[in-house]
Amino acid sequence: MHPILAQSRRFLLYLAGWIPAAILLEYLLVKAGRLGWGETAAIVAPLSFLFAFVCLSPWYLCRRLPLRTTPISTLAIHHGSAAVLASLFWIAVADGLAISLSRFFPDLPERFTPHLAMLFGIGVLLYELAAALHYVALAIQASREAELLARDAELRALKAQINPHFLFNSLNSISALTAIDPERAREMCIRLSDFLRSTLRLGDKATVTLGEELALLKAYLDIEQIRFGARLRVHEQVEPDCLDAQLPPLLLQPLVENAIKHGIATLVDGGAIEIDARQSEGLLRVVIENDFDPDSPARRSSGVGLPNVRSRLRARYGPDALVEVKVRNNRFRVELLLPCEV
Repeated sequence: MHPILAQSRRFLLYLAGWIPAAILLEYLLVKAGRLGWGETAAIVAPLSFLFAFVCLSPWYLCRRLPLRTTPISTLAIHHGSAAVLASLFWIAVADGLAISLSRFFPDLPERFTPHLAMLFGIGVLLYELAAALHYVALAIQASREAELLARDAELRALKAQINPHFLFNSLNSISALTAIDPERAREMCIRLSDFLRSTLRLGDKATVTLGEELALLKAYLDIEQIRFGARLRVHEQVEPDCLDAQLPPLLLQPLVENAIKHGIATLVDGGAIEIDARQSEGLLRVVIENDFDPDSPARRSSGVGLPNVRSRLRARYGPDALVEVKVRNNRFRVELLLPCEV
């Protein structure tokens, strides 16, 4: 279906755009002589409405004859022939309207006939202009599709980067536990299996609800809880109204992983991770804050967690999403601000 006909609002706007063209056409016919405003309006109004539909037909020809790959001669022949046929149909309908209105406006057919040549030329120009605008619309559509495909490819690549990174760290933890506490290593393997099963189940989704994301996060924290025990404390404050908000899957896990790796793990007595989520004015705000030791050795690399989150949000929401990082009083804070989509 033609994209203009697919939405009633878009179609009404399209018809409204023909009103100035109809007024201009009436002005040209009246100024050409021998026609009054009333009788000209009686012809031009239905004629413009009809040609508005006719000028939608180039869409299908333009799709069949792409501008970049079709020879100019082929374009000229096909579109020129279509414009001539459309204009011949147009003036035939116009002549028929003039004849049908002769009962109200005497001698109208005789006075209208000299204007058919001008009307034919205007019809050709309007049809060719419609074809040009359809090529512009197709180019815009192709550009948007290419942008969406590129964005989707980037999101898939970034999401695929997370799972191996987390799996590598988890296996290292299990390996360390096998020597000192085999039972905890076994329990960690079971929980890791449950977590990976959940990620595979949601992996094909472009977005998940915040509730689903928090459930995945809890499964991850259960794994790390085995490793750190009482040293890892988690406090969660989530408004029930934002649990149905949509966001990219596995968005929070790398942030919590960083909080544990570069925060809790550096403290002898461990520390707390606070997870806060709420919505306001159409925005979802998620804060992850953790204790850390400012005197601990500096990281050898910045890692992929935070840059990955920034990249995914930029690819998904563009400038509508924001990531802020703050360090204050031995607390590391990451705040995500993104559109609250339900």
